[in-house]
Amino acid sequence: MKDIATDGIAPPRHPFNETSYVDLLRKIIGVSEKVQNAPSLGLIPQENLVSDIVLAELQPYTKTSGGYLTVERVEFVAGRGNVIITYQHPDFAHSERTVAFVGSHMDVVPANPEGWEEDPFTLTVEGDKLYGRGTTDCLGHVALMTELFKGLAQKKVRIETKVVCVLIASEESTEIPGVGVETLMESGKIDLSRMGLSFGSIVPTASLALAQLV
Repeated sequence: MKDIATDGIAPPRHPFNETSYVDLLRKIIGVSEKVQNAPSLGLIPQENLVSDIVLAELQPYTKTSGGYLTVERVEFVAGRGNVIITYQHPDFAHSERTVAFVGSHMDVVPANPEGWEEDPFTLTVEGDKLYGRGTTDCLGHVALMTELFKGLAQKKVRIETKVVCVLIASEESTEIPGVGVETLMESGKIDLSRMGLSFGSIVPTASLALAQLV
C-alpha cells in the first residue's frame, strides 16, 4: 500500500500499521456479501456482522477494560446497528471540544461476482492495491477509523479534544426507513450541531488525524 500524501501535513510520529489495517480489512471484507444493500433484490444487510468485528477489535481499549474508549452500538432494527466510538483522555474529561468523523458506513452496494476477476467478497492484495467489495466504499474507511481509534487508545494520546466516530448502517439504500444516521440524529444519540468540527470525507481527514493526534 502506498502512503497517502497530504500537502502541509507533517508525517505521523507513529507510522500507520499497514499489516494491522489489512488484517482487519480482510475480516470485514469477509462478511461483505452479507451487508449488500438492495432490499428490492432481496439483499437486506446485517451490519452487525461488520460492527461485531469492530467491537471485538476495540474492546481491549474500552473503559470497561481500563482504557479510554467508549463504544456503543445503537440499534433501531435488529441486526442493523450504528456504532458510536468516542476517545477522551481522562485528564480532559470535562472538555467540550470535539472533532467528529461521520460518514463511514457498514453496508455496500451489490457486487456481481461474474463481473469480477477475483472473488469480490474476499480481500485480494496485489502489490499496493486492494480489491474487494467495500475497500473504497466504505468498509475500507470503517477499518481505517477502527485503526485510528485503536491507535489513540493504545498510545493514550493526551489531547484535550474529544474524538468521535459514527459508523452508519443503511447508507446505500433508503428503501427501509428508520435504520441509519437520520434516525440516530432524531433519537438524540448524536447532535452534529454540538459536535464541533465534523468530517464526512474520511480518508484525507483520517490522515490528518493520524498525523496530528497520534
